[in-house]
Amino acid sequence: MERLDTLILFGKAPVPGTVKTRLCPPLSPREAAGLYSCLLEDAAEEAGRLRGVRRYIFFAPPEGEAYFRAGTFSAFHIRPQAGSDLGERMERATLAAFAGGARRVVVIGADCPALSGGIIRSAFRELSNAAGAVFGPAEDGGYYLVGLGEPAPFLFRGIEWGSPTVLATSLSRCRDAGIPYALLPGKSDVDTAEDLVSLRRWARAHARPPCPRTRSWLKNFLPAITCSGSAVSLPRPDESGSAPSPGRRSRSAGSPPSTLCVGPRSRSFRFPR
Repeated sequence: MERLDTLILFGKAPVPGTVKTRLCPPLSPREAAGLYSCLLEDAAEEAGRLRGVRRYIFFAPPEGEAYFRAGTFSAFHIRPQAGSDLGERMERATLAAFAGGARRVVVIGADCPALSGGIIRSAFRELSNAAGAVFGPAEDGGYYLVGLGEPAPFLFRGIEWGSPTVLATSLSRCRDAGIPYALLPGKSDVDTAEDLVSLRRWARAHARPPCPRTRSWLKNFLPAITCSGSAVSLPRPDESGSAPSPGRRSRSAGSPPSTLCVGPRSRSFRFPR
């Protein structure tokens, strides 16, 4: 197999109550899942434009595989995530990529709409020069991208994922191991209610990356969001009469909660029972 730069996208099937739960409130679980589906499919579309790169999507949960088998994800090799926590899942995914002949490996998620194909290219370029590892710092103390020039399982073990010390701990481990690292420009993830305000501000100020689904979600669903101090509020659609989110599909009271929320131009999918 030809040794290629390899990109891994981590994704979850957008089932309400299992994704973007820290956005609830002000969003409902279905609204948060609708936004996540937009972020995920936009990230896949942006990554799909890269040339000369082998692309994988490592998905969860196992019963969500059909969601990733068509449409936006057609440019990716599909693999299930395996492991008890995020660190073990990333460790196993990167080891599998290197075992499959990857020359360099970059891992991203769907939390950072500002992550462009150009930034991903920059990560591979840093790895092709002197860096043994590369990180995209997130404003919350984590990272939106990690890249490796060779397997480094110790970077993923014993990390307090979701804490503000994730990046600092990772950089300290690189220094202790003598691995030179590079840092990409800092970006914001979309994890909390306050991040929704920042996301709207970012979308108004930047035309790229295109992120068509996420921008459509913001335009049609989020125009009335307000922020007062540390409180973020959003009028409910049934109270304000505003149009429903393009990242949501209506559900009758009797339909199962395992129905996926899908964004614009996505497929409707329901987990088998």
